[in-house]
Amino acid sequence: MAIRASELQDRFMAARRSGKTDSCLNDLVPSSCLIINEIYHCAFDKENTRLFFHLIDQRYNKEGSFNMIFTSNKNPALWHEDFEEDSTLLCTLDRIFGDATVFKLRVESFRGKKLFGYLQLSWQ
Repeated sequence: MAIRASELQDRFMAARRSGKTDSCLNDLVPSSCLIINEIYHCAFDKENTRLFFHLIDQRYNKEGSFNMIFTSNKNPALWHEDFEEDSTLLCTLDRIFGDATVFKLRVESFRGKKLFGYLQLSWQ
C-alpha cells in the first residue's frame, strides 16, 4: 500500500473527527509493505504525530512482514520540522531506523528537467 504523507494526515484528521482512529490504524497495519511518500510535504500536529507513532509501532510489533518505505527530500534529522511533538517523533524514528536499510539518492529530478526544458522553449 502506498500513500502520500498529506493523504495520511487527511485520513488521521477524518478518523479523529469521527472517533475512528483505531479503525484507521487497523486499515493501514496489515499490509505487508507500507510506502509513505513525501514526508516533507505537510506538517503533522501533535495528535497526528502520535497517530503516526502508533501506526509505525503497530507495524513494527506485528507478526510477519512489516516492511515500510519512506520517501523524503529531508534528512530524517530534520523531520522534527514537520512533526509537532519531538519526543513522540524520536520514538517513531527509533522504530523506523532500529533495523533499517537506508538509501540516500542525490540525483537531479527528471520531472524538473522536463519542466525547465518546456519553460525555456516557451519563453524564447
